[in-house]
Amino acid sequence: MQNDSRNTKLLLWVNRAIRWGMGITFISIGMMIKEEGRWFALAFGAAFIISGFFRPRRCIDGNCPID
Repeated sequence: MQNDSRNTKLLLWVNRAIRWGMGITFISIGMMIKEEGRWFALAFGAAFIISGFFRPRRCIDGNCPID
């Protein structure tokens, strides 16, 4: 892993927690729905959980084009 500062590590973990939380929420909703459209919620939740493992590239280490 890279030499991250404490603030960068905190930002990464908050990002992961939000993505994993949203993924769990959508998967839970998909499990409660008994109709044909539930697969969309399950796939959307799985995409959120998987994306939580990737490192975000924007706005870390002062490389923020949004300023």
